[in-house]
Amino acid sequence: MAENRGVEVMAKLIRLLSVTIIALMALGVSGRAQNAGWADVPQGWSQEQRIAWWTATQGSRLIPRAWLDALEQPDSTAMFLDPANIEKFRYLPNPTAGWASPDRNCPYDPAIPLGFAVDCQSDANLSNTKLRWKAGQSDNEPWVGMNCSACHTAELTYNNTRVRVDGAPTLADFQSFLESLNKALLQTADSKDPSKFNRFANRVLGPNASATDTGMLLTALTQLNKWNTALASLNNPGDLRYGYGRLDAIGHIFNKVALIANPADVVHQNANPSDAPVSYPFLWNVPQLNKVEWNASAPNIDVNDLRAGAMVRNTGEVIGVFADIVIRNNPGLLQGYTSSINLPNLVKMETQLTTLQPPAWPAIFPAIKQDLANIGAGLFKTQCASCHTVPSSRANLTEKYTVNVQPVLAGSDPTNTDFWMACNAILDWANTGLFKGNSTQFINGTKFGSTSDSFTLTGNAALGALLDKKGDLVVSSFQGIFGFSKGLPLPRKIFQAGLTAKQARAAACRAYQDDPANPKMVYKGRPLQGIWATAPYLHNGSVANLRELLLPPAKRMPSFYVGTREFDPENVGLRTDAAAPGNTFLFQTQDAKGAPIDGNANTGHDYGNARLSDADIRALIEYMKTL
Repeated sequence: MAENRGVEVMAKLIRLLSVTIIALMALGVSGRAQNAGWADVPQGWSQEQRIAWWTATQGSRLIPRAWLDALEQPDSTAMFLDPANIEKFRYLPNPTAGWASPDRNCPYDPAIPLGFAVDCQSDANLSNTKLRWKAGQSDNEPWVGMNCSACHTAELTYNNTRVRVDGAPTLADFQSFLESLNKALLQTADSKDPSKFNRFANRVLGPNASATDTGMLLTALTQLNKWNTALASLNNPGDLRYGYGRLDAIGHIFNKVALIANPADVVHQNANPSDAPVSYPFLWNVPQLNKVEWNASAPNIDVNDLRAGAMVRNTGEVIGVFADIVIRNNPGLLQGYTSSINLPNLVKMETQLTTLQPPAWPAIFPAIKQDLANIGAGLFKTQCASCHTVPSSRANLTEKYTVNVQPVLAGSDPTNTDFWMACNAILDWANTGLFKGNSTQFINGTKFGSTSDSFTLTGNAALGALLDKKGDLVVSSFQGIFGFSKGLPLPRKIFQAGLTAKQARAAACRAYQDDPANPKMVYKGRPLQGIWATAPYLHNGSVANLRELLLPPAKRMPSFYVGTREFDPENVGLRTDAAAPGNTFLFQTQDAKGAPIDGNANTGHDYGNARLSDADIRALIEYMKTL
């Protein structure tokens, strides 16, 4: 036993040393400049606040910590946590080696990537993550999940210098990461290659594990694989690849709720393909907006300093990214739904977000041409400010902004912009399963029937999870959260002969009539402070840089490479050429016949762009660098 413990300690020391080295040097495969130094971009947070943002658990539980340590890559004996493997998906190494963990009861291990938080809570009342893989195992075995920073932290490089921006969109390829993780777990349990499982078991249980423990481990691994496979089947987007910097978060959340509604009968659950990927939004100014999400579907409701809207929204987010939740029948106001959601940390992170300042144009970039920026300011006022409010100052984080919403469709023509994110939010539905008969809002007599739109179902799951964690919440504070329900016939009633399911959904969205008082087929305009750090642009990441955004859609690049962190300060975006380090994914807006690819169309945001001269475009870009 002592010898085994010594081996484990030595292995951990080696792992920590390797992570420290990786955090201090750039990898050639990563798209960062080699031997890059760091440039600070002050955003009002202390070092302790940044560490908390990068490491705090929200209750997300993706995989047991010991399993992630022991897991090999698919089709390989190399370790899954090998930094070069994680970098393939563009998740960032965590620079916290040697720094104090903010949670003494659940120490953070910097061997895992930034934003992959460790969760040590008891699983006694949980469901699909209540796994037992060894005799005498405690109920608080550490798990690893994600928190906000995994999706909302960016790193850029310029002239061998790295710039990390908190709250900015990640470059991560979540789709490929999850596919690879699931494949690795499935191969580990595959009886056709027992050697892979044996190596895994030896790392998790030790070389002298009993046959009983080994059997328990295989059973638990099979259970997790069954859950992951079911969720992947509901999310399946077909041939659509998200690529770097995009995720259909709404689709994943809706399908996670659909799975927890019918965990034992996923075959008969309605699947909503997660085929409307969007750019990860930037988070500064979010607490100041009256509505959030790309389609302005989530109100920021504040009642007596209670950020009700944010708590429900963030709880829904954690449910989508690997929270464990148990649905009760008729739970009542003070019981709700048991979950792994860490409400205190959600509140802390949301409170901290109110102090995040937009990033200023870094000094390491070429200096802003102020005379040209002044000309751009005038153009912005006449051309852009009606949709994109200009805040009074960067440091004023108390101003409130009403977002401007623009219709997704121009009449019946979907080419105004790619409408799939807004469309899916309206049309997605699920069989209610365990939710059936429960009050839809916990405070009224309306009960779930056998089916429901996914938006209301997800809101109910989120509110139920909050009620379980904090029974003294004023439930009336949450009225209005569920105001997005469509009142539209479910898509299975709209299907027409001769149309594919996708064509029928498109026809249903084109026929949908927004309520003028509460429009739903819209995308929002918001303040553009720090916009320089948030490429690619448009809600679906279909436009590479600010210059392209200001061109008429017909003149925009129909395809460009993504994956690099190398910044282009002239056009304001990331480099798009194949030669840029890390540019391994070709993003395409059109198919081989020149037709827009569903989810990838780049035809939006044209408000008379053809009227802008090249000089106008350059002036506007220079001004937007100052925001």
